[in-house]
Parts: sequence; structure tokens; C-alpha cells
Amino acid sequence: MISKKTIDEIMMATKIEEVVGEFVSLKKRGQDWTGLCPFHDDKNPSMHVNPRLGIFNCFVCDTKGNAIKFLMEYQKCSYPEALRYLAKKYNIAIEEDAQKTPEELALESEVDSMLALNKFAEDFFVNQLFNTENGRNIGLSYFKGRGLTEDIIKKFRLGYSPESWSAFTDEALKNGFSEKYLLETGLTKKSSSDKIFDFFHGRVMFPIHNALGKTVGFGGRTLLTDKKISKYFNSPESEVYHKSDILYGFYLARKAIRANDNVFLVEGYTDVISMHASGIENVVASSGTALTQGQIKILASQTKNITVLYDGDSAGIKASLRGIDMLLKSNLNVYVVLLPEGEDPDSFARKNDDHTVLEYLKENRSTFIIFKAKILSKDAGSDPNKRAQMVNEILSNIADISDTLVQAFYIKECSELFNLPEESLNAQLRRIAWKKIKEAKQASQGEEQTNIDIQLPPIRMPQTNPEENSATAQRKLVEEKIIILLLKFGMYEIDVEENRARNEIGFFCTRIDQYIFDEFHDQKIIFKNPLFQQIYLEYAQVAIIAQNQEFIQRYFTMHENPEISSFAISSIGNSDPEISPMWETRFDTVTKSVSNNIKKLNNEVENLINMFKLRIVEQYREAILDSLNEGVDTENLQEVLKKFELLTKRRQELAERLDCVITK
Repeated sequence: MISKKTIDEIMMATKIEEVVGEFVSLKKRGQDWTGLCPFHDDKNPSMHVNPRLGIFNCFVCDTKGNAIKFLMEYQKCSYPEALRYLAKKYNIAIEEDAQKTPEELALESEVDSMLALNKFAEDFFVNQLFNTENGRNIGLSYFKGRGLTEDIIKKFRLGYSPESWSAFTDEALKNGFSEKYLLETGLTKKSSSDKIFDFFHGRVMFPIHNALGKTVGFGGRTLLTDKKISKYFNSPESEVYHKSDILYGFYLARKAIRANDNVFLVEGYTDVISMHASGIENVVASSGTALTQGQIKILASQTKNITVLYDGDSAGIKASLRGIDMLLKSNLNVYVVLLPEGEDPDSFARKNDDHTVLEYLKENRSTFIIFKAKILSKDAGSDPNKRAQMVNEILSNIADISDTLVQAFYIKECSELFNLPEESLNAQLRRIAWKKIKEAKQASQGEEQTNIDIQLPPIRMPQTNPEENSATAQRKLVEEKIIILLLKFGMYEIDVEENRARNEIGFFCTRIDQYIFDEFHDQKIIFKNPLFQQIYLEYAQVAIIAQNQEFIQRYFTMHENPEISSFAISSIGNSDPEISPMWETRFDTVTKSVSNNIKKLNNEVENLINMFKLRIVEQYREAILDSLNEGVDTENLQEVLKKFELLTKRRQELAERLDCVITK
């Protein structure tokens, strides 16, 4: 067991922003850091890292804890494994309380046991490759024959499993590893006659690591030319190896991905290794499988730019397009490089010098949508029905892009490529986008809706004159500003003070729309204007499924109700609301844009809500004054005057919060 002294030393040395920052791209926000939460499908940064307290907290999925908890959750590792990782990271020598007994070893967790077995296997295969005659003559010769140096072979911990049927299994059993875990990791198999044997015997070995560098599985390539024998064997799914959440080479590529703000996506082990040998380290492989959401989440945590490398004569390009479509839906920028005919990343990297490879990748990169459009266009030929189907598929991809300006550029390029007018493509794009939004909305209706209660009971307002008085007009103006605020900046975050949210760490970070929903629901406020109330209620539904603010804006600008779409288009298209010239002095900040200030100057949101409340109170007062002027029964006079006094007091409180003077 790791001693208490060592644990204390690890905790003292650990900086949570450095630990979380290895796996999540963080941005500084005041004294804290924010980033996309890796524990749920996060489209807007909802994870906050507090260096002062040494904790992380996601305000959406409520996952929270210290650096050790983060590692255990992110890598599905045990407490001791997380401690050992941090000790290695901060160069802390681990002191054990006592030597582990066989009984204690037997009680270790299943995950720890399987990871320990995989590490033993990796060391065994590496030793066989470099330190045995067969390993050097067969395995090492194969790798060197592919142009790999010993340095790159050692970097990827490549190895060799001897031809003997049970050499590894016998060695593992001799070192105390149980048959149970040998079978569960897939390193050992059992025949129909219950005889155990090495699954990877006679193959060169490619160990597979998770993001922490732990060995979780293996790929083994046969060196035989018999086509009846599978070229590759891979470890089965286990407690430590979940193929859908692993990208080959990610552990070694992570720093380079961030440094280049781009990742190259290839298919196989040797593609990754040969690219590394050429000096291009920001490369990972999906290991021959279609991309999964888990793998996409890993990529998105490091960069928004993905470049897919396709073989020059790949027959599987069309089949793989659907998997790449998922990247677009995840708000990532997807590019494609088509290698020369007959080449794959492995062969291309081996045949050319480092400079040539890098220059080719730079000069031949194109956007995925245009690449896909050209591929599908060739396949469709001149058949009108096939071409129409192709155009709809491309427009469906464009509809998944949140940036409307990027959409416009794609429409322009597709217009030239397909020889179709931009107006027609834009009209069809709107129809497809609206259909996608409706389908997403319908899919969400069956799910439990939390945090947002859209059933807001109305408040009963006294009857007023049909003619719009000053308070009513002012209220309408404030209502409009709140709706515009929601449409433009609803998903942006603000900090709510401790005395409002009662949060234990001093503040509560929440989205603007959620803050408004909470305020209105608590005080049973609704919009008097029917149009604004409808937008408000629909916004609450759409916000549950929205990926970002652009998604919400597209929903309302393309709304089937022309009154709503017209209002949204004019509101979103208008210039940002005027900013008081006193803001720079009052808040000691440089005012660059409302988009910037809306996130930093929380008072802007709070003041707008308080102004709305003030207009409601004034409407009440004016209605009561009207009733007094018309005459009130003596028996009701006391009650009316009492209400008037309470409203006047509330009016003054709101005015003080707003730092304004009421003259009447």
C-alpha cells in the first residue's frame, strides 16, 4: 500500500488545472479555468476548475472532485493507479507501507490486476523482440524492413510473441498471474479440450495504451502469407479495454495535437508509427473501425480541427463518409487529404522525406464537405434523381454546421460545383435545417426535462384601459430586450453571487437563460406580449437540445410562424444593444463587444430583469391609481391602499438596485 506520507506529498504537489488540462482544453476565466466537460455530451464549456480549492465541478452533470477523482472518472482507473500516475507526473518517489503479501495481491481490484498483467505482457513481448534470437531474426527484421528505427520501435513499445504455443502463458502463470485474467484480457485462449495457449503466438505485437499511458490491449500481426490466417488479431473488450473509447497513439500524440491545433486521423497502427517516424506526431488511428462518439469526444477535448487521411486507391472512401459525418455534428472542423494513387499513410511516409510529407499534407488539404461533394458527384453521374439525392445529402451536412458564415461559403462553392443557383440551395438548406430541428425537438419530448420549468403560472393583472399607457409601453420595451438577450446570448454564462445561489465556493456559474427562467418562475412572471411569451416558452424547449447559440438562432429565424421568424431575423441582425459610456469606468474594463461584456458584466443581465420587475410593479400601481380615480368602495379602500403602499415600497427597492431615480 502507498504510505500516508506519500499520499500527502502527492496531494501537496498536484495542481488540478495541470492534471485536468492534460485531457481537457481549458481556458482561463478570472482565477479559474473552464472547458468542455468530458463526462457528458457537452457543447458549451460547463466544467470549471478552481486551483485555489483544488477541485473541478461540472454544473450540468454535477461531476465534481479533486485531481484523483478526475483521473479515476476519466480513465476508469483505481485510486492507487491515479496516485501512481500523479507521483510519476510530479517526480515523487512512492513509499510503500509494507511489502504486499500474496493475500493482498489476491485482493487487488480486477482492473488493477488486468492492467498489471497487460504491462507484464508488454515487457515480455519487448524483451522477446530485442533479446531473443527468433525475436531479432523475425520480429525486429520485419519492423526494420518497414523502415522503422530502433528508437521508434522502442517509443511505441513494439514486440514479438514467440511461435511457441504457450511461451507467454507459461511465463505469466509462473509469475503469479491467474488464468482467469489471462483469459479475460484475451492474452490466453482455451481450446475445446481445455488446453490453454497464447492467442498472439508467432505475431509481431502492437500494445495499445489509454490516455494515461496504461497498456489496455494489443494488436498482433501475423508474418505468414497464408490468406486463410487473419492478418491482425486484436484484444477482446474487457474491463480495461473499450475499443470505442480508445484511439491508437493518442497517449503519444496529445501534446503535438495541442501544439498544432490539429489531429491527423488514419486507419491503422503502422500508419501512426510511420507518420511519427516522419516527424508528424499529431496523428491517431481509429484502428480500422468506424468512428464512435467516445473517440470523437476524445478528439474534441484537444482540438476542433480534424484532418482525415485517405488512401489513394481506397475502395472504402464512400463507406467511411458516414462515420466522418459524425465529426461535423460534433461542431468540429473536418478536412481531408487524399494521398497519391496506390499510397496509404504508412507507405507514403516511408517513401518520402519528412519535408515532402509535411508539404504534401499542407498543400492537398481540402474541406470534407467539398471533398465529399466531389466523390458523390462522380458516383451520381448525370442521373437527375441521384444528383438531387446527392445535393440533399451535402446540404444535410452543411445544416449540421453552426456557423452561418461558414454555411454561406459552402453554399457558394456547392453552387459552382453543382451548377445550381445559390437561392435554390439556400431555400432547400432552410427546409432541411428546420426538419432537423423539429426531429430533434420531437426526440427530446419523451425525455425527462430538468432544471427548466416551462409551465409558468400567470400573474393576475388588474384591468387597464385599452389604450397603452406609459407603464405598459415601457414594459413591452423591456420584454423585447429580454427576448433579444435570450436569442443572442442565452447560452452564455454569468456568475451569480453567493447570497443569491448559496453556493459553497462563493459563486454559482449559470447560463443567462437558466438565470432568467429561475427568476421568472420563482416570482410567477410571464410576458404580457403574446408573441414574446410564445418565443419564451419555445426557447425553454429548444434550449434543452440546443448545441450552441447558433442552433437556437437558426431555429427561430427559420420558424414556421412568419411573425416569429421575422422578429428573430430583425432582432438578431440588428447591431448589438448600446453600451453605456460609463461601463468602462464603472466596471474597470475595456468595452469591445456586447458578446464579451455579456459574459463578464453580470449586472447587465440582473439590471434588465430588475427593470422588467419594476415595469410590472409600475403597471400595478397605475392600475390601482386608475381604480382610485374611478372611485373605490369604502370597505375595500384600506385593502387597496395597503397594496398601493407595498407596491410603492417594492418600486423603491428595485429603483435602488438599478441605481436610478423615480420622479413620480
